[in-house]
Amino acid sequence: MIGDLFGLLLLDPMINLLVILSRLLFGSFGLGLIAFTILIRLITFPLTVRQLHQTRAMQSIQPRVQEINKKYSDPKRRQEEMMKAYRESGVNPLGCLGPMLLQFPILIALFWAVRRVLPESPEALSALHDHLYSWTYIQQAIPISETFLGMDLREPNILMVVLVALTTWAQTKTTVSVATDERARAQQQMMAYMMPLMFAFFALSFPSGVSLYWVVNSLVGIGFNIVTYGFAPLKIAPMIKVRTPAPATAAAPGKQPQPAAAPDARAAGTSSNIDRELRTANGPGRSKRQNRRRRS
Repeated sequence: MIGDLFGLLLLDPMINLLVILSRLLFGSFGLGLIAFTILIRLITFPLTVRQLHQTRAMQSIQPRVQEINKKYSDPKRRQEEMMKAYRESGVNPLGCLGPMLLQFPILIALFWAVRRVLPESPEALSALHDHLYSWTYIQQAIPISETFLGMDLREPNILMVVLVALTTWAQTKTTVSVATDERARAQQQMMAYMMPLMFAFFALSFPSGVSLYWVVNSLVGIGFNIVTYGFAPLKIAPMIKVRTPAPATAAAPGKQPQPAAAPDARAAGTSSNIDRELRTANGPGRSKRQNRRRRS
């Protein structure tokens, strides 16, 4: 059941889209993959912008998070205060993970799509037609050339493995990280080296077409990071200004926020005395007003 839904909702549309893009781009599956990658980035652009907002918002409340970590030793109380700070600032800690989590089902589907679109045997070519829509434009595009820049997109390629590691590392270096303490910062630094090695390990067994997708995806991500975050080593300033919520301020424990102070009665009395002195200085006007008060 899950396999059928996976094929119907993700694998089959991906296969047909790759075939269409490849035929539009001179029958090159490599160019089709590059166009597919850029299209996926455009579709997920709103989610990427949301991730950027959440990252900036997480940065804005870091002073309060550090204060909570220092003030509360009880893990449960610390977690409660942390979630309260997130709610008051409108921050979702999981909002920064959206684009990354979305990549995994796309990578899995793309792994199988490359194997289907670039069949290695007549039986595999026959199985491919079971996934294609009955549009003449798509049916006539088969078979598709499996080579791109001299490499077989159906097989792993050591150059693509190296590029996967390098581009993944470069993307982590251009991404603004949010660390709540020294321990979290150390974990982020470890992941900055573990992730490139992990994806390079996957690329050793993935078709180079999947690696090509990941390399182009990382390059687009690097460009987007530089535009939005800037890049200090090259003295590049951010080109996109993103509004970040003002960090909520924590009230002292056991104290309620003080309402705006009412006008001081003594100040009001002083103001009344000043008015009375001004009226006295007006001479005849003072006597007329007093007479009117007596008559009334």
